[in-house]
Amino acid sequence: MSGEPPVVRLGRDLVRNFESLPPEKAASEIATHIRKFWEPRMRQDLLARVRARSADLPPLLVSAAEHLVDGDVDRHEVREPSGG
Repeated sequence: MSGEPPVVRLGRDLVRNFESLPPEKAASEIATHIRKFWEPRMRQDLLARVRARSADLPPLLVSAAEHLVDGDVDRHEVREPSGG
């Protein structure tokens, strides 16, 4: 899917990496990764796409976004690796 927005492409990559987990655990892990490693503009872009009900977002990524809040970063979490 060339031309896909980076947020969507990276979100799909995260979904592929965590989709073997139970859905709620996967959504939580994806949200943790996004909070730790995505810059605020990327998080804001994702949340805007979710609010606009963008059809190009995987359902698990939308579920993960429900765990996010605009500007939300837990500095303590950044020290711990995601997926653990």
